[in-house]
Amino acid sequence: MRSILIASAVVVLSSATLAFAQLPLPIPTPTPPAPLPSPPIPLPPTLPITVPVTLSINGTEALGSFDIGGIGADLRLDFENVVGLVPSAFDVTASLVNPVDPTLLARLPAGGLLGIPIAFPVVIRISPSASSSLSFEGPYFVSFHTHNLQLNPTVPFSLFKAPDGGAFKDITKSEGRGSYRDDGGGGDFSEFLIVVDLRPIDSVIAGKFDDVQALITNNADSISPDVVIALQNLLLNARTSYQSGAIREAIFTMSAFSRYVKAHSGEDIPDVWRANCSPLVNVAGLLRSGADTLKFSLDRKLSR
Repeated sequence: MRSILIASAVVVLSSATLAFAQLPLPIPTPTPPAPLPSPPIPLPPTLPITVPVTLSINGTEALGSFDIGGIGADLRLDFENVVGLVPSAFDVTASLVNPVDPTLLARLPAGGLLGIPIAFPVVIRISPSASSSLSFEGPYFVSFHTHNLQLNPTVPFSLFKAPDGGAFKDITKSEGRGSYRDDGGGGDFSEFLIVVDLRPIDSVIAGKFDDVQALITNNADSISPDVVIALQNLLLNARTSYQSGAIREAIFTMSAFSRYVKAHSGEDIPDVWRANCSPLVNVAGLLRSGADTLKFSLDRKLSR
């Protein structure tokens, strides 16, 4: 009987061993590979980004262009009478800037109605090179043509100029349709900036009348006395016409002002700018440029 029980147990155990042997062997779960590190998030470029602008010369014109990551423009400088205009006469740079940079915005006229367009946040700096022998008479004319902006009467733009690091002032002389072209001028150089200009047009015009008056007053000692009187009378007549609503008459009078300045430039009104000669003030260039930007604003009011 004991032998039978032992035999039965052996059979049972043997059967169990055979059953376990027929079960599939457990497959070890593979250890998942370590995740790949995420690529670093690229940091935005540090602004400003500045690039040099190379000029080419065509007669009395200096031409250049720039592109900073798809933001760019063609620029043109034109002179009435110039000596020493060669590609190395100027150091020209274009800087992509932060359009909400508080330091830069503080250089614009107060009031919060001027801003830097996000589509074209660029400061162009034009200055004579250390070796420049450039000189010119009267005003120069500067033009910027960019496909990054479009002419839109509901979002007006203006061209501003500033001495290096100083306050910006409106110098707009004209603007073009389609891809945006902005023209200005002056009797000296430095930084240029296209801005969104939402200021009331009448306050702009009043300020420009005051600017031309300040140019006459501040430079009266270098202008012939009879010429000062004539300029004062023309400016007063233009302001009176504007204040009475005769905008076209004001524009006509300021055109006469510009012609008078040009006719008396040289002997009666200093009209020469010379590179690296800071005491020399091109009064005629400043007066004509002031008259041009005033006429532009008068015409802008007329078209509204």
